[in-house]
Amino acid sequence: MTRTVHRVGPALAAACLIAASLSLGACGGFNITNSNQPTQTDLENNPTRSKLSAAATGIFSGARSDITGFIWQVGSMGREGINISGNNQPDYQEPYFGPLSSTQFGGSEWAGRFNNIRSINVYLDAAPKAKDLSPDELSASQGFGKTMEALAFMYVIETRAALGAPVDVDRPVTAPPAPFVSEDSVYGFIIGLLDSAQTALQNTHGASFPFPIPAGYTGFDQPSTFLLFNRALKAKAEVLRATAGCGQPCFQAALATLPASFIDPTPSSLGVGPEFDFSTASGDQQNELAEPLDGTTFFADTFVLVHAQHQSGGALDARVLEKTARATRVPPWSIANVPLTGVLKYTIYFTGGQPDPNAPVPIIRDEELILLRAEAELGTADLTDALSDINFVRTNSGHLPAIASGTWNSMSDADRVGELLYERWYSLMWEQGTRWIDARRYNLLGTIELGVPGGQVPTRMPVPQDECAARNLPTNCSPLGT
Repeated sequence: MTRTVHRVGPALAAACLIAASLSLGACGGFNITNSNQPTQTDLENNPTRSKLSAAATGIFSGARSDITGFIWQVGSMGREGINISGNNQPDYQEPYFGPLSSTQFGGSEWAGRFNNIRSINVYLDAAPKAKDLSPDELSASQGFGKTMEALAFMYVIETRAALGAPVDVDRPVTAPPAPFVSEDSVYGFIIGLLDSAQTALQNTHGASFPFPIPAGYTGFDQPSTFLLFNRALKAKAEVLRATAGCGQPCFQAALATLPASFIDPTPSSLGVGPEFDFSTASGDQQNELAEPLDGTTFFADTFVLVHAQHQSGGALDARVLEKTARATRVPPWSIANVPLTGVLKYTIYFTGGQPDPNAPVPIIRDEELILLRAEAELGTADLTDALSDINFVRTNSGHLPAIASGTWNSMSDADRVGELLYERWYSLMWEQGTRWIDARRYNLLGTIELGVPGGQVPTRMPVPQDECAARNLPTNCSPLGT
């Protein structure tokens, strides 16, 4: 069936209206002229190679557009860092004091993702109708689109967890809003998308993508290498699904998938992986997390120093030393009536000792794949291989002493998970909100410091209330209304 408009929830419709008012591009059924992006109706009814190429560029951009917000918002819930600019009170208040509102901080990381999902579905519907794409190029395009859609859904469900999310969103405007499904079902849907994309990427017979690939995907810019990225996401989705209730079968599926990814346990490969690239070029997006040491917005939480383990010589974990530095503003930055002071900054997005607004943000790296494998090995009671992978990361990235096998084997299951989550936190800090996501997955939110008197650690981001109201569901779309 040919669709001219695709159904989305009210929050996404509002986002599209905002985009329309700013003339930012084709957003659903709005007939907005944009020289860099075809309108939806034009793309659906008259798809061509060039129009699909422009749409693919928009999909890449849409995947990147919310990532810095994701990092600092989820990161602040896990006390990795904090925004104390004072420009927007909920930026510091909600993640530390709560509650998370469904309209400001807590309701973010939703509309942007579903906006991109919608764009991807339009793209996937249009691609088969383009007469100037070869069958192999069509397969490459479908593999790309489904992989990027899976990535968008992963960001949604990582923050909503047991609230679930709608997945059947590729429907006509006359249809009712897509129903919410469980967390497990969302991960099942993601895995299905990735497996379907795998089939398409394998069916390209050496053809290239019929559109330009951003620089951040260098090394993953052909269907055969983009497939490595796809399999990395599949392994991650299986691990996340395992801790959402699937358990050992999903851990086993992750272990079966990882060899087809770009996993490579050599020290020089730990940073390898696709990235969201940024640029100071006119009209492009800069990395707003790249802030100078005297900046007044983003700060590392000093808990990263408190929990850091020590190298054999007494120095802190090398990852802390490499990724943070003392703020240089004197006196230390603070704002009225907020019991938080900015004394530590992140230098992750520095180049040559200076903040770099061009610095890329990793999507998934080899280091994370090794730790995902360690987690799956733990989940299948393979203690020997889990220790080997954990020691590989802690000795090469943290320069920490290896954990002795005797010590490891005598630990409780909870302590072994704690060691794993420590490595994940310090290896991935300020890249994807890892500490909070992992603590939530393992029911360890109580181990995250409150950080302020009367504070609280959020249990999840709420669903925007408009989305719940459209389905006649309780607040936050929770069956218990909580």
